[in-house]
Amino acid sequence: MTADDPDGTPRVTAIRRRARGRVVVATSDGETLTLRAEAVERAGLRKGDALDGGIRAGLEREEQRWTAHDAALRLLSYRPRSERELGQRLRLRGITGDVVDEEIERLRGAGLLDDEAFAQSWVEDRQANAPRGQRLLRYELLGRGVRAELAEAAVESVDDRTSALFLARGRARRLGDLPFEQFSRRLAGFLERRGFGYDVVAEAVRTTWNENAPEDERR
Repeated sequence: MTADDPDGTPRVTAIRRRARGRVVVATSDGETLTLRAEAVERAGLRKGDALDGGIRAGLEREEQRWTAHDAALRLLSYRPRSERELGQRLRLRGITGDVVDEEIERLRGAGLLDDEAFAQSWVEDRQANAPRGQRLLRYELLGRGVRAELAEAAVESVDDRTSALFLARGRARRLGDLPFEQFSRRLAGFLERRGFGYDVVAEAVRTTWNENAPEDERR
């Protein structure tokens, strides 16, 4: 076994590769560290090296960098994310703020993280699967850390009247033969919860009612 340094600093006695890109680093004081192979390689660690505080800090930082990168790519594989949303998810994994910032910059530079593209994708997905008004879409984007100007640009192409009427027609089929007052209250509440303004809601309710009501009950 390689002896410790005179000051008691342990040395690396072995570096053994394991499955899934991991390595086990054994030290002269009997400790074993399981790390990513990339982190060990980036740190330049070799058998016989002293494992002092500075080296340990460097290894930990490299380990966090690779953990952050793997986690970020996995999260982005499920769906697009905003910068703030991704950063929050990485911090929840115990990754330090400076490493998170580095990873976000890395992904941004690679074109894998783009808040403008995220905002457009978010709006397109919402309108295709669960249409809602500009107001709610803007609120959702701002809640995910998208800058106000990017959120505004992403929602400006949304036609609230068309979206509200589409939703109203689908919902009206569930309201059966309710009298106008109940029909109006329920349908209006449904549309308002999806971010449509008063005038748009009133128009959609009236149009949908008139499309289904007998001529003598139309408004």
